[in-house]
Amino acid sequence: WLTRPRTATEVPRAMSCVAEAARFGSDIQLGHVRIGASKVLLSSPTWLSVALAGLQPIVPGHTVVAPRRLGAVRFCELPEPEMLDLWRTARSTQALLEPHYGATASNWAVFDGAAAGQPLPHAHLHVVPRRPGDFAENDQVYELMERWSPLPLVPATSAAGPTEWPGDDERRPRSGEDMASEASSYRAALPAEGGAAAAFPEEQAFAKIRIPGSNVFFASETGLTVAFVNLKPLVPGHVLVTPRRVVPRIGQLTDEEFDDLFRSVRIVQALVESVHGAQASRLGIQDGKDAGQSVPHIHVHILPMPATPAVASVL
Repeated sequence: WLTRPRTATEVPRAMSCVAEAARFGSDIQLGHVRIGASKVLLSSPTWLSVALAGLQPIVPGHTVVAPRRLGAVRFCELPEPEMLDLWRTARSTQALLEPHYGATASNWAVFDGAAAGQPLPHAHLHVVPRRPGDFAENDQVYELMERWSPLPLVPATSAAGPTEWPGDDERRPRSGEDMASEASSYRAALPAEGGAAAAFPEEQAFAKIRIPGSNVFFASETGLTVAFVNLKPLVPGHVLVTPRRVVPRIGQLTDEEFDDLFRSVRIVQALVESVHGAQASRLGIQDGKDAGQSVPHIHVHILPMPATPAVASVL
């Protein structure tokens, strides 16, 4: 029973901060913080990952998904089976939360490393169900996640302060030449990072947008996933990883596409961190229009974060 999600009647109990909430298995150690078993919403069938609810939620249903074992601070430290299990558990969590809370979309966010604002030394990701009009401005959800800590009396351990991100009106589109040059530099570095040697597409559909092949720098060995440079990056190295097939929402991916996407994310993250000298990254998914998705084609944002973010240099 521990390997399946709680029922609809049990979800509110898991979301509650009431001390007498029913226990579900054993307590969980999240970095230096001990989390009571009553906060466990679901565990993966492999028992490798767990979804934790009611930890200072920024919106109703905000859940944190993490590996059960201690020792993995960053996603790159997880063996592939654990890494994929974590992402699969996030997908199961979202499938449970959205209908229960009447959500129409979800944000996924990873603060991977101290320089990315990771609040405690334990790999984890946020699943935040979203509804129309829940924030006056969509970017407020990221501001709240930057300030998040797991418990009221437990301060975040990251020394990274809030990042001052440029607004959309401040981000100027880059030239095709600049984007092709960036993609070329990643292609040149890719073999050193163990990347796939698949043929790059001459053009990639990004919903109705056509991405020229010169902007694509990664194609998975299966041909299911590609990565390309960003027209208006937030930081140097801000790139997108997306399935080849046009799929609006993450729940519509096949299992093969889903796993291939996140295997590719791992390769591409290592690549852009290496090229830009970063030891941390922020990963983000806006899954649905009400989560801020502007292009209806699922994509993962990867933002390498050096110790001193050079946000202004891309403006």
